[in-house]
Order: sequence, then C-alpha cells, then structure tokens
Amino acid sequence: MKSIITKIDLSKLKNETHVEFNESIKRLFIKFNPQTVGIDALYNLYSAALDKELDSLDFIRKSEITSIISEQDRVRDNIYGGLVDSLKGATRHFDPAYSAAATLLLDVFKHYGNIPRKTLDDETAAIKDLLRELQQPALAAALETLGFTNWVDKLAAENAAFEQLMMQRYEQTADKTQYRMKDTRKETDKYYHAIVSQIENMVLVGNAAVDALIREMNTVISRFKHILAQEKGERKEGNL
Repeated sequence: MKSIITKIDLSKLKNETHVEFNESIKRLFIKFNPQTVGIDALYNLYSAALDKELDSLDFIRKSEITSIISEQDRVRDNIYGGLVDSLKGATRHFDPAYSAAATLLLDVFKHYGNIPRKTLDDETAAIKDLLRELQQPALAAALETLGFTNWVDKLAAENAAFEQLMMQRYEQTADKTQYRMKDTRKETDKYYHAIVSQIENMVLVGNAAVDALIREMNTVISRFKHILAQEKGERKEGNL
C-alpha cells in the first residue's frame, strides 16, 4: 500500500509552533539527504523560505518583547501568584465557611491551569476569562467571604495595563511585522506542500529512503497535530 504523508493544517499553527514544525521537518530532509529522496531543488527553495520566516519571527519578538512589557508581565504574575497562594492558605482556615469559600475558588483557578506560563497574549485572554467567571454570584460571594475582592480588582487592573501596553506596541509595529510574517509563512507552506507532493510521487518508483522519510515525517506531523489540538482545545485543569 502506498505510503501517504499525514496532512496537517499549517495555517492553524501559531507563529513559533509553525517555525518549530518546519525546522523539525527540515532536519529530516537533511538527515535523508535531499538529493537521495529527489527533492534537492525544492529543498533549497524551502530552506530559503524558512530562513526568511525565521527572520520575520525574530523581528516580531524584538518588536513585542520590550523591557516595559516584560516588567508589567512580571507585576501581573506576582499578583496572580499572590492570590493563588492566599487561596491555598485559606483552604486551611479554622472557620469552615472560609475554608469552603477558598476551596470553591481554588477549583476554578485550577481549571485554568498555570496561567503565568502561557504565552503573553494567551495569559491576557485567560485572566480576562477567569475574571469574568469570578463575577458569578457564588464565586463573588466567596471572594467577599474571604475579603479577597481587592486581589481580584488588582489583578484586573494590572492585566488591563499589560493589554494596553501590548496594544500600543501593536499600533507601532504590528501592521509591518504581521504582514511580513504572513507572507513568509505562505512561502514556506508553498514549498513544503510541493515537497510533500514530490516525495509521495517518489514512492511510485520505489525508494527505501523515501519510505523511511515518510515514516519519520508522519511521526513529527502527528506530534504537531497533537500540539495543534491542544491549542484549539478547551481549557484543561492543570497544576497551579
């Protein structure tokens, strides 16, 4: 039966994941020798396109990650961590009402996983989702019971301040950088798909190296399809 390279929607991968995927695939091409598997001409074009994509990603990173943004991220992480630690401590309170309120709230926080370890934009979105959920009557009452409403208000303020800084940075650089990244990604994808077609055509002439390459490519693709599924999936409970 003819080996087929597993399909993956590269357009759904985040910029850094997209680069990581293609770097993994490029390493396989080098391992099996582009000339041996009959893709040497396309490989050169693919490699050059990926180099341009890497340059675009570096430009985005330098544009977005400034010292002031990093400092504001640290501030909101400290507020979030302090709130979580306070909730953990309150679960051991001698008053059952306090302990029950803390446990209820901590379960909600666990549902969002380790928010500070998310990417900058994902962390902002996760905190906003969390803050909306904490407005539910039962959870708002639990915060009042514990006297932790001020913690939540502070987290909301610092998260809003971070989001504003990012928006200011986007206004200065986003149009230029995102347009550049979009174009370079498209070029990389174009040559990737051309190579996939060429490799699958090579199967027809019989080539052990091609068969082995396809098996390893499918292993890599399977791993990144799992990453993609996680990025698209619902929030999962994780460690705080």
